Amino acid sequence: MPEVLVFVINLIYKCRNDEVVERAAGLTYRVLLAFFPFLIFLMAGVGFLQLEESAVTRYIPDIFPPDVAELVKGFIYDLGAAQSRGLLSTGLFFAVYNTTNGFRAVIRCANRAYGVEDTRGMVKNVLLSFLLMLLFTSSIIFMAGALVFGAEIWAWLLPHAPTFLFNVVRIAGSLVVLTFTTMLIYKLSCAVRLRLRQVLPGAALTVTGWVVASAVFGFFITNFTQYPAIYGSIAGVFILILWLNLICIILLAGNEINALLWKSFTSRKHIM
Repeated sequence: MPEVLVFVINLIYKCRNDEVVERAAGLTYRVLLAFFPFLIFLMAGVGFLQLEESAVTRYIPDIFPPDVAELVKGFIYDLGAAQSRGLLSTGLFFAVYNTTNGFRAVIRCANRAYGVEDTRGMVKNVLLSFLLMLLFTSSIIFMAGALVFGAEIWAWLLPHAPTFLFNVVRIAGSLVVLTFTTMLIYKLSCAVRLRLRQVLPGAALTVTGWVVASAVFGFFITNFTQYPAIYGSIAGVFILILWLNLICIILLAGNEINALLWKSFTSRKHIM
C-alpha cells in the first residue's frame, strides 16, 4: 500500500480518535462570537481613519463565500463606519475576549493531538492565548491594509508595472503571511518544543485547504443548495456557521498532520 494512502488512513483514524469534528464545533462557536465584534471594531477603526466603506467592502467577495459575503456587507452597511468610541471599545473587548477563548481551545486541541500534557499552567496559557490572538489579529489587519492600500503603494513604487502582476503579488503575499501566522500558531500552541519547519507541512496544507474548501463551498452553496429558500432571512447566518465550522475543522486537521509527522519522525529517530 502506498505510503501516502497509509498516512491518509492514519490521519482519518487520528482525527476521529482526537474528536476533531466535535472540538471544531466548539471552536466554531467561539469564533462566531468573536466574528461580528471584530467587524464592529474594524469598521469603527475605518470610521476613525475617515476611509470610505467601499474601500473595505469591495474586497469582501474575494475573501468570503457569496452568501457569507452578502451577510457581512449587509452587517457593515447597517453598522456604518461608526465613529463612536463606545462602539469601538465594546467591539474590541468582545473580540479580544472571545478570540482569546478560541485560542485556548486551539491550545488544548494541539496538546491532545501530540499526546502530551500541558504543564505550562493556567496563567501562562491565558497569556499565550492573548499572544496568539494579537498575532492572528495583526496578520488580519495587515492583510486588510494590503488590500485597501496595496494598489496605491504599488502604483507609487512601480507605476508602470502591469495590474495583473500586482494581483499576483497581493494574493501570494497574503498566502505567505497567512501560512507563516498559522505556523506560529501551531508552534506556540503545543507544549512540545517544535521548530518552524516541523509545522510547515500542516500550515501549508491548512492554508491550501482553506482556499480550496472556501471556493468549493461557495460554488456548492450557490448552485446545489436551497438554504435561502429554507431558512429565509437567516440563511446567511446559517451558511456562515457552516463555513466557519469547515475552516475550524481544517485548522485542527492541519495540527493533526503535523503531530502525525512528528510522531513518525520521533519513532524513526529512536529506531536509528
